[in-house]
Amino acid sequence: MKLLRSREEKEAAGTARAGYERLLAALQAGRPSEVSGELAAFKASGAASALSPRERRKLGDRAFRAYAEAALADDVLTQEEEDTFDAVSEAVGIEDDWGDDRDLLFRLVIAKANDGRLSEIEAPHVITKKNEVVHLETLAGLMKEVTLREFRGGSSGFSFRIAKGVRYRTGAFRGHSVVVGTQMQVADSGPLAVTSSRIVFLGSRKTVEIPYSKLVGLEVFSDGIRFSVSNRQNAPLFRVENGEVVAATVNAAVQRLDAS
Repeated sequence: MKLLRSREEKEAAGTARAGYERLLAALQAGRPSEVSGELAAFKASGAASALSPRERRKLGDRAFRAYAEAALADDVLTQEEEDTFDAVSEAVGIEDDWGDDRDLLFRLVIAKANDGRLSEIEAPHVITKKNEVVHLETLAGLMKEVTLREFRGGSSGFSFRIAKGVRYRTGAFRGHSVVVGTQMQVADSGPLAVTSSRIVFLGSRKTVEIPYSKLVGLEVFSDGIRFSVSNRQNAPLFRVENGEVVAATVNAAVQRLDAS
């Protein structure tokens, strides 16, 4: 009897899995409206109990990631795709915690900015000007190049023996400082804001403001960004969590300003 029950449970689990995967395939294809009712019915039915919560979550997460990869393949997220994104995440029950995936979150922000759509920060650190809005704020470190030196030299003079085991030495130590390299260090830290008209760094010791009219170039790193400014000899370099997010936001803001 135990063997029969085990076989029946396996068959029920296989049937439930096949049905659930069929519904998830529609989600993966970006058609949540077609199966949202069926998914709700499945979760409420006895068939859902044939799959463990862990297995349902694993299958749902796989479908969600597959849809995300398809939607972000061109690095552009339209409003329709964003709405579908929300619907898919809600349908598989991960709308509350998928944001823990920082990599995916950064890709979404970049793709949304590439579509020309920017968020607005409600309570930014920077004091905005008239009609100015803040699209992004992130903690940043203003970097500086520090020269590394070491002291090299030697002694000169003479010595003579006074007694057994005792010597007397005269002379002087001569040396000089030698440059052995350079190193980037954090000179200041604070929020870096990307607004509708400028980039602003609010450090504890220094404030940097870069109007878009003075911005002539960007150098983007995985964990940093450098701004080339027309009226400055040294291009300020900032360490941030994701340089591509800042660059995409700046690019979208500049294009929007030029079009206005």
